[in-house]
Amino acid sequence: MEAGTRVWSYESSGEDPWILSEIISRSDNSIKLKHIIAGGEEESSKSSFDRPLLTNDDATSSSEGAKYEGVELANAQLSEADIAEGMDNDMISLPHLHEPAILHAVSERYFRGEIYTWTGPVLIAVNPFQRLPLYTREILESYRQEGFIRSQNLGDNAKPLGPHVYSIADRSYRQMMAEERKSQSILISGESGAGKTETTKIVMLYLTTLGTPEDSSGPNVEVGVEEVHDSNEKLSIMERVLQSNPILEAFGNAKTLRNDNSSRFGKFIELGFNRAGILQGAKVQTYLLEKVRIGFHASGERNYHIFYQLLRGATEEQHHKYCFHDGLTGGLELANYFHLTGQGGAPTLREFTDEEGLKYTLKSMRSMGWDEGKIDMVLSIVAGILHLGQVKFESKMSDGGQEVAQIADEKTVADAAKLLGVDLEKLTTALTVRIIVTRGDEIRIDLAPDKAQDA
Repeated sequence: MEAGTRVWSYESSGEDPWILSEIISRSDNSIKLKHIIAGGEEESSKSSFDRPLLTNDDATSSSEGAKYEGVELANAQLSEADIAEGMDNDMISLPHLHEPAILHAVSERYFRGEIYTWTGPVLIAVNPFQRLPLYTREILESYRQEGFIRSQNLGDNAKPLGPHVYSIADRSYRQMMAEERKSQSILISGESGAGKTETTKIVMLYLTTLGTPEDSSGPNVEVGVEEVHDSNEKLSIMERVLQSNPILEAFGNAKTLRNDNSSRFGKFIELGFNRAGILQGAKVQTYLLEKVRIGFHASGERNYHIFYQLLRGATEEQHHKYCFHDGLTGGLELANYFHLTGQGGAPTLREFTDEEGLKYTLKSMRSMGWDEGKIDMVLSIVAGILHLGQVKFESKMSDGGQEVAQIADEKTVADAAKLLGVDLEKLTTALTVRIIVTRGDEIRIDLAPDKAQDA
């Protein structure tokens, strides 16, 4: 590292942990740096500063010469021609690959509207939090055509298309259809709000499109554009697979502080293809559902979407059927009145209303072959859970002189029992009594009011 070399310097305070800097001078034990702001100018608000030389024990690598505390070499700025050629499509090609280089490369691409970046065979995606024209039928067809040409060992000299989740899905499909016929796995991971749910839908759409016979007419392939199907219309396997998403999201997704449509469960989706590459069916396994969210959610967050969809989208007839009594809410909206939905203030979503969500959930259920009886049974259970959240307890003295819980409002429990399809007496017992079975003997313990409320 010589004077004039540009580096990244780590700062523990401020919004940006790594600041572009330039070496002013170097001594035997340290280097003197100055910060560089946008446009290549020196930062005048802060004087130069020193960074000490790391000892051999502290240095993690000696391949780039001397190492200094909180300092990493910066890559040269790419020209417009280099960017046009896609020189930064794959971060493996960067001369220096470390944390600030990765953050800078991904950031530069993001602000150019390029949210995907390769790092070897791994695709990095940055959630743009807006709809981008990256998933049209034309773009899908271009990646499908490129994948087909590559699988036939043709067009080796052609310029490859840029990084895209379609490319990941296409490689997986082509490798599955190779001579060895090996099953493939795609892992989609990231923190809350990273875009896992949307990416999963995009991958499924691409794979199901590839697995559909050429003479079949597929759905609109642009993500974010949903199609409505007549409940009597016979859907293809591809359409049935895609129509399962709204149901999973209604019962397993919720609004958090960072994400309006956060998946609160994990899912393993298995797509089955025959030897000709035609989609034959799908299976979804869910796991690690955040059950605690049903009983509690933080301020500004929501419970699962289906509760709000039902409360805000139910018809007048459904209000009476599910015992939603608007006149008893004290002027509160139903979603704020019910305990299980009102803890976080029952905020609305930015991209769609709960009324629209219920309509689309119901249409998806019908598209999946659910009859009206099954749909009503599911919604009755959802309503029954809402009424269970309204149950209050009061105290009474037992025969043994202990304070035990009893139901304060019998009608609320009766409504819940009717909607859930369970015996009222057994539900009352389950709410107020803890039963322990040891060696075949049953021990019944009456719960105190606070214990019954927590249970």
